Amino acid sequence: MAVKGKLSIKQLLKKNYTNSKVLQNLAYGAAKKKAEGLRNTALKEFDQHEVTKELEKGTSGMNSSLLGGRGNFFGFLGFHQGDQPVQIIRNILEDHIKVRNTKGKLKKVSQTSFLWEFDIDIPSKTEIYAVTPMPWSSKSWVKGVERGVTNYAKTIFRDSERSRSGIALQSKRNIGFITFRPTPYITALLDKLKKQLK
Repeated sequence: MAVKGKLSIKQLLKKNYTNSKVLQNLAYGAAKKKAEGLRNTALKEFDQHEVTKELEKGTSGMNSSLLGGRGNFFGFLGFHQGDQPVQIIRNILEDHIKVRNTKGKLKKVSQTSFLWEFDIDIPSKTEIYAVTPMPWSSKSWVKGVERGVTNYAKTIFRDSERSRSGIALQSKRNIGFITFRPTPYITALLDKLKKQLK
């Protein structure tokens, strides 16, 4: 990410712009503000996403819009009662969208402005997938949301002590009670962030 700024006459007269702490601090401050803005936008979009909202309802969120207006999405993914599956993603977004270092690199100086470049880190989908395993599989539940979950046609929704969530069970045969289609989620959010960095 490049940061532009205005130069004063005194700053222009300096021979070594790269070592100018004044310029460096100004540029870093702008880059840090940019990273904070990206992080806040990403968190807002994440919190407002239908997948996040339904999972945060836990077992109380019936008539899921993600399941064709039926059932409970939290139970459908097989989470245990009391689990907070979206919190780990929120923590990653809060902690990992930041300026990589304070120094940056001076790219261009003219009589009226300067261009300083900083690297801003954002998490990758691979990192997200790695920390979001399903309770019953090594596969990421985020990846399942985005690409599809197998055996969804065998899901029954009813209170049961045998269920992890207490609300959903897997039948041995297809029930066809619900429908589920892959839903754009974290990957789409991260791709949007990458475009904003260019």
